[in-house]
Amino acid sequence: MKRLSFLLFVCAVAWNVSAQNLVPQPVSISRGEGTMMLDTYPRIESSSVELAPLARYLGDFLTGGRVDLTLDPVLELPVEGYRLKVTREGAHITGKDYNGVWNGIQTFLQLLPAPPVITIEDWPLMPYRGVMLDVARTFVPKEQVMRIIDNLARQKINKFHWHLTDNEGWRIEIKSYPLLTQVGAFRGGDSPIWAIYGEWDKKYGGFYTQDDIRQVVDFAAVRGVEIIPEIDLPGHSRAAALSYPEILCSYTPNLSASAGYDTRDVWCISREENYQMLDIIIGEIASLFPSPYIHIGGDEVNTHQWAKDPNCEGLTQAYFTNRLVAIAEKHGKTAAVWNEAAASGQIPKSTLVFGWENVTAARKAAANGYPTVICPGEYFYFDMRQSDSEPGHNWAGVVTTEKVYSFDPERINNIKENRTSSAAEEIYGVEATFFSELLLENETPSPASSAPASHSFVGIEAPLFTSVVMEHGLDFIDYQLFPRVCALAEIGWTPASRRSWADFERRMGLVDDAGKPADTTHPASGTHLARLAEMGIKYRGSKELMRREPEGKLLDVTPTTSITSQRAPIEGDWYLWTFEQPLICREIDVKTGRDHLQRTGFPKGRVEISYDGKNFTKIAELNDLKATVRPEKPVRAIRVVCESHGNGESSTQVQPLRVR
Repeated sequence: MKRLSFLLFVCAVAWNVSAQNLVPQPVSISRGEGTMMLDTYPRIESSSVELAPLARYLGDFLTGGRVDLTLDPVLELPVEGYRLKVTREGAHITGKDYNGVWNGIQTFLQLLPAPPVITIEDWPLMPYRGVMLDVARTFVPKEQVMRIIDNLARQKINKFHWHLTDNEGWRIEIKSYPLLTQVGAFRGGDSPIWAIYGEWDKKYGGFYTQDDIRQVVDFAAVRGVEIIPEIDLPGHSRAAALSYPEILCSYTPNLSASAGYDTRDVWCISREENYQMLDIIIGEIASLFPSPYIHIGGDEVNTHQWAKDPNCEGLTQAYFTNRLVAIAEKHGKTAAVWNEAAASGQIPKSTLVFGWENVTAARKAAANGYPTVICPGEYFYFDMRQSDSEPGHNWAGVVTTEKVYSFDPERINNIKENRTSSAAEEIYGVEATFFSELLLENETPSPASSAPASHSFVGIEAPLFTSVVMEHGLDFIDYQLFPRVCALAEIGWTPASRRSWADFERRMGLVDDAGKPADTTHPASGTHLARLAEMGIKYRGSKELMRREPEGKLLDVTPTTSITSQRAPIEGDWYLWTFEQPLICREIDVKTGRDHLQRTGFPKGRVEISYDGKNFTKIAELNDLKATVRPEKPVRAIRVVCESHGNGESSTQVQPLRVR
């Protein structure tokens, strides 16, 4: 077999890493004596032209030593499996396929700078190990997207679900319909799309050209990552509707609740021209992505908009989905959908279903014969906050790294749900066994038993919606992903019999060898957190991006829940808090909109204070829907007054006062 040789003169990135701290935990490890010799210059040889990109990639990290990369399709390991053998003379990485070689390289890199003599045989538990990034709510520039993909791939994540459209923005260039990005990719200012996540006074947004898309796809392919594009249909399509209003149903909407803003967001199901338009759109998208899948959404569809159009009578979401499935197939793609779109069981069983609402929704989809990706909010939605005091959503509860790690895909039917999600309205009550071919607890793993049963769960995914990122900046993506994504990677890779939370904590560097909480701002050498820091990842607890609770005791003043109005605010609206006894305090936080989410508040406004309960004086202006006031003496009343018209929604919320 002809070998290609690469002599590389490069700068090194050295990590002090021990074999005991590998993440994800490999299936089989056999250690020897001594370490690999590293000569003056690195020498990387590959068995085929196909592996040349990986040889170049590895060369960017290696300062010396010999590494052989081999592709062996008949290797007796599952897909993506690899054998890594390190001797004193060099390292040999043999992969079942391209991704197997990639995975072996990532394990080898964790052994630097002094790789021990070791033999590892390893393969993933689940074929689909994914992360979804929403770029509709917060536009993420191309360079940042590639950086995120690179960081995920180094954790052996192999799927990148790219959520490209939603109510808040259309981010992918469609040459046949240029207004989708010329109009739909921007909010605020002179755009017809209201700014609902901060930046109220200026136009902002962005989109990816088709050349941008190709560049990102090629970048991901080198790293063994498949990109699955999503355009969310038929709902969550306000940006598309404001770009091309003719896609909506033909009725006159009542816009009084939204202060005149058209919040309709569902493609008309009876309009034949819509299917012609979507055929062209899907065709352009299909030509850009080599993935066999295209995700067509299907979640949270407001079917009441169809009910108001007599032409839509008798048509259901299953009808729309089947039309889109056929269009996808025409362009050589298999459709993927969120679980609501498959709930009726009336769409083709080849459709890939993402079970997001809860664990039971994923169970039902698999029981109905759909290949299913498990992504329930209460375990895997990484836009959820990581403690009660941190930024993030909370509809699915607090999602800690330990909570992520606690999910056992091999025992999904034994998982008891914590039904905190307001979106999880349907109780399916389906019990079935989907992992009969997987490992039983404490069994010795073997390649033959490592793949899920057919027509069941194909993997796991962590979605990250980015509404909170708009408020906290793009670095907050790192904060929300890491180290939770490391836990996700390990439960999707390593059999339960090889995993334990206590061991994972230690390997990560979340605790020290004695099991006590570690200083994560200065992670111990050889831990996985130290690797993340070396990679420039601003993980939760890192020195670069710490989140601290406010100083002093924080109190909620009654009412203890947010105040909600079922219409958008208009200029002159106000909310008043009065106190039976004068309130003595240092500071008062006043916030409109949802907690940790700039959306349904007063875009502009002022806070007024009264020391006698009768006369009010302006004390602050709202900034990003909130203000902190510092009273001069005991307070009898506080009032927040709206100074703008509308907020891009059909509701208004005011939070309880926070008093220190």
